[in-house]
Amino acid sequence: MKTIEFKSAHNVKVEYELASVGQRLAATLIDLAMFLVYFVILTMVFSLSSIFDYQHAGRNMFIMLLVIKIPFIFYNPLIEYLTQGQSLGKFALGIRVVTVSGERPGLREVFTRWMFRGDFLWISSSGIYALIWLIMGLIGIVYSGTAERRQRMGDVMGDTVVIKNKSSIRYSLRDVLSIKSQTNYTPAYPNAIRFTDEDMLLIKNTIQRVRANPNSSTKKFAVDLADESARLIGLEETPKKRLKFLQTLLQDYVVLTR
Repeated sequence: MKTIEFKSAHNVKVEYELASVGQRLAATLIDLAMFLVYFVILTMVFSLSSIFDYQHAGRNMFIMLLVIKIPFIFYNPLIEYLTQGQSLGKFALGIRVVTVSGERPGLREVFTRWMFRGDFLWISSSGIYALIWLIMGLIGIVYSGTAERRQRMGDVMGDTVVIKNKSSIRYSLRDVLSIKSQTNYTPAYPNAIRFTDEDMLLIKNTIQRVRANPNSSTKKFAVDLADESARLIGLEETPKKRLKFLQTLLQDYVVLTR
């Protein structure tokens, strides 16, 4: 499982799983299937209308190509920009495009990705361009399958990645609120109130991951998280028992914010 880390507003790391090549391909096939239905319906409509309009058959053909090709060509960059990185296929698969810093993609990013998809080649009716488009797609699959961040060339040039929507370390707010508060409890770290719910969810899940799978990777993540959390609340030194420190910090936050 390949993952990528982003930093929250409080410089706390949040880990997301990268979308697999299979998921990205499946999302593309869903988009293509949707357009196939769209193409068939429009073609039938224009075919029927041309039967009764011989004088404007050429004009009807031009309009048909315009309303069929233009939406297909510009579909991906426009919808990914408007929906913060999701086409309908990506929405169905629960994945999205984000920048390498974890932000929503802008116009530069989505159109850079689009250029390396080659969808603009469909403006021509020549079969050779369709073949080039197919080859570009196959190259993208191979490239993303071997790349460290599962990026195709368009992602590399646009500084984007495709991730799963849900963080692999995210819990619901109910998980935090289910922590039993103590009567007459005095918070050890009043500055814990500066964190957010998302930060606390990350801390709680990190504690559970260390307990469930105490390998070097999870322990290192917990140490880094404790050090960064201590710095953010103004401690000169992180407590030696870092896991206990994270537990106390979590309990303090819940008591202070409930």
